[in-house]
Amino acid sequence: MENRNNFIKKLIYRSKYTGTRETDILLGDFADNFINNLNDDELLAYQKLLDSGDPRIWRLSIDIETTNSQKEMLIVQMIKKYKGF
Repeated sequence: MENRNNFIKKLIYRSKYTGTRETDILLGDFADNFINNLNDDELLAYQKLLDSGDPRIWRLSIDIETTNSQKEMLIVQMIKKYKGF
């Protein structure tokens, strides 16, 4: 459980300090308020999304880009729903 909590803390930090203000805002609140509800597979998908970089995250969130990954799309949809997109 401690490893999961540390992993979540790292993801929250990365969500707030992505390097782009827009993405920080998009992901920061989501991570603070929702990331604890994600299961382990969803957490790993969220980590992969963060690893893909700010420009891609933003394009996915505003429907300029799509993904073939069901897990990634699920996470993007959760973020969009949470933020009211």
